[in-house]
Amino acid sequence: MKRIDAARAGARKLMSAEAAIDAALRETAELMSLLPALRMEAHLSAVLGQDAADGIGETLRHILAARRTLIGAHADLQTVREQIGCRSVSIGELDKPGDTPRTGGFHALDGGR
Repeated sequence: MKRIDAARAGARKLMSAEAAIDAALRETAELMSLLPALRMEAHLSAVLGQDAADGIGETLRHILAARRTLIGAHADLQTVREQIGCRSVSIGELDKPGDTPRTGGFHALDGGR
């Protein structure tokens, strides 16, 4: 396998892992926001389910820590990519901080709207 092919395969798997963590974060956050609404709709005491809410909050903290760690690994893998001589590997559609914004070929003109 060529180095660039290995870098692309790794980038695809990294993006998949990042998407999975974001999906878990989204689903867990939606669960957390749903529970109070359900409680209020059912006219139940706020005391009910507090332990469950605490557990979900702890789960959110763990998912956020995992996301932060994976983002750090992403940066580390960029260094590895450069070390093996693959300066640019373009995978995906997502802009990163510092990227040139995608314009579809359109450019703003001075004084224009």
